[in-house]
Amino acid sequence: MSNQKLLTAVRVLFMMLAFKLGPHSSTFAQGSPPPTTPPLPTQRAGTDNPRQQAFLRFMEARRLKAEALRRREDKLIDQAIEAYRDTIWLDPQAAEPRVDLGELYLFAKGDQRSAEREAVEAIKRDANCVGAHLLLARLSIAVIKLENQSQQQVATQLERAAREYETVVKLDSNSAEAWALLAELYGMKNDAANQLHALERWASAPLPSEQNFYYWLANSELTPDRAFAQLSQAYLRQSRNREALDAARRAYEFDPENNEYGRNLILAIRAANKIGEELKLYARLSKTAPSAALEIGYATALIRAGKYAEAVEKLRERVKGENANTSLIELLATAQRRGGQRAAAADTLKAGLTRAEANARPGFMLELADTYEELGRNDEALAQYEQLYEALIAKGPVNDQTSGLFNHVVGKMARLLRRSGNQARLQALLTRARRSLDEQNPLIESLTIESLREEGKRREALELTRATIRRAPEDRSLRLTEVLILSELKSYQESTDLLRGMLTGQSERAAEDANVYLILSNVQMQASQFKDAEASARKALELNPGDGDALLQLSSVLDRAGQHEESEKLLRDLLEREPDNATVLNNLGYFLVERGQRLPEALALIERAVAIEPLNGSFLDSLGWTQYKLGNAEKARASIWKKRSCNPAAILPCTNIWAMCCTNSASWPKPAAPGKRRWNTP
Repeated sequence: MSNQKLLTAVRVLFMMLAFKLGPHSSTFAQGSPPPTTPPLPTQRAGTDNPRQQAFLRFMEARRLKAEALRRREDKLIDQAIEAYRDTIWLDPQAAEPRVDLGELYLFAKGDQRSAEREAVEAIKRDANCVGAHLLLARLSIAVIKLENQSQQQVATQLERAAREYETVVKLDSNSAEAWALLAELYGMKNDAANQLHALERWASAPLPSEQNFYYWLANSELTPDRAFAQLSQAYLRQSRNREALDAARRAYEFDPENNEYGRNLILAIRAANKIGEELKLYARLSKTAPSAALEIGYATALIRAGKYAEAVEKLRERVKGENANTSLIELLATAQRRGGQRAAAADTLKAGLTRAEANARPGFMLELADTYEELGRNDEALAQYEQLYEALIAKGPVNDQTSGLFNHVVGKMARLLRRSGNQARLQALLTRARRSLDEQNPLIESLTIESLREEGKRREALELTRATIRRAPEDRSLRLTEVLILSELKSYQESTDLLRGMLTGQSERAAEDANVYLILSNVQMQASQFKDAEASARKALELNPGDGDALLQLSSVLDRAGQHEESEKLLRDLLEREPDNATVLNNLGYFLVERGQRLPEALALIERAVAIEPLNGSFLDSLGWTQYKLGNAEKARASIWKKRSCNPAAILPCTNIWAMCCTNSASWPKPAAPGKRRWNTP
């Protein structure tokens, strides 16, 4: 066989393989008639078969397209477009050249109409052309991103994009782009089932060779780790915690240094495991795939488990090597505070403050001030608050972005001054703070209401609350304050009516409604309406499953209703999940004391609660009562005096223990029935 004949045979074989096996096997129509017009001047010498000519021109067009998109040269783009037009002229029934031409119009020329025309023409010639449906889907997304459209127009484009991507995955079930964007589109429609399915298919799809459009759209790649990260979040939303953990681990192991994946894994670990299993998993991962984010999660888990010494040891080493990581420094201070090393915590925070960036400094200053308060170093605490207050004032009038921090700092300063009895300085603070607030910010009135309540002037507090509500009717916290004061005045029916009026019944506001039911349950419990209180607490749990505050409230209601075993089981289950939850520790210890059971265990539980929150008056009250029940009057007296110094007005509801522990009487009276004592509830 001559060389010329051999070359011709190879070309024919290559064409057959390309059509049969290549990714563009549907490129040219089978048996399309030869053109009736004269051959193009650009056709290759020695080729007289129109389909062969078309194929060769198509290959040339693709080469020019790749080069044009890489170099972004107008001349090359025009040459590529001309080559595709030649191809279409040679084989008018071909679909894929029209798809490629449409992509050039869209991505190189920004000509959306021409791109859509080519995609539609391609589908007319081949209804199963994957590329054409993909191009139409991309067009809809691009139009939304590039053009200002009405809501209705956006909705129409999103609907078309979803429809076209659904067609793509029917024709090509391995299209990662289609599954990824379908997941986004289903998420917009709150279609959780289809979104989850799309994410699962994306996670199992092969890595695509072409990702330009997705990268242009999302500024990220269509990698499996992104799919697994999003999949884990979808599983968590459906409480499929073990599957969420598996997906989060796979994303994290792809890229341990990705902080987003690290945080995602931390959430999944906590949701899927009890604290003991959680710590074991962290220990394994820290050996096989360590990262800064994982170490933060590990240390946080140790703190929640009450393993403060171990957390301090781990964090101290990390802080030495990562001085700039403010999260690690703050965690170290937290572990030190809860582990009874508050002086060391203050030193840690001061050192962190000297190297913290501007946006991290307020957090350090607040933590340091709180630590000084817990140490009884009130002057130093006040100095920190004042320094932060001055920094906030220097930025100008308080706005929506700064009001939360400003209100918190002023509130802290006001309470500290009120406890120390420095009324002149308190009034000066409030007068100055008022000048920085707009008329809609009720901070000063809220602090005044709080002061009136502490002084037992509840009627005056109620009048001021209602007057402030008339000025700021949308402030939810004021309405809840009104409910609280009414319940303190034993106006339970009025409290209940106000709370029921705050319920929305809207699924998207379920968390708000759950909080209202939680407060309603507390009011009903105070009114001894235990069945109603239990129903309200369970409704809160229905709207917000697993919520710790709702479980605490339900346990309180059950205990008051005489269902002691069920109440204790709820608290112990919650304590197993959250070992350092101070309120759970206090309530469980207090319930045991009230029933006269396991007093040493009760004392240990309450001491742990006080170690976590040493200024909590309710916890100090429980501690003093337990110490008295154990026959240690001197320690009981010290606890009650400390409570009084933290909050002078808070002693009023606890007159029995105050009389027993804080008089000079040599003989201690038998305590009255403690059922009316106040304990910490949500």
